[in-house]
Amino acid sequence: MQKVSKLLPTLLGVLCLYSLGYAYARIAVFHAVENYAGAEGKGKPRQDYIAKKDRTPGEGWEYQLFLPAIKVEESIVNYFHNL
Repeated sequence: MQKVSKLLPTLLGVLCLYSLGYAYARIAVFHAVENYAGAEGKGKPRQDYIAKKDRTPGEGWEYQLFLPAIKVEESIVNYFHNL
């Protein structure tokens, strides 16, 4: 019983630290890149992606560490931009 009661606060603490780490990395390490597929109104919709500054997406250990958070943010942004 004692292990179960300590598991939830531990998981929430790890999630909070991960979120704060991603927030810092998003400000200091990553930037958003806009990609337009074609001419205005004649191509696929706009696609935004997040990459490490001055690198292509997927490079660096920071990108791999925060990949789940990056994918969630990218999907939310793309959903609202492509409404």
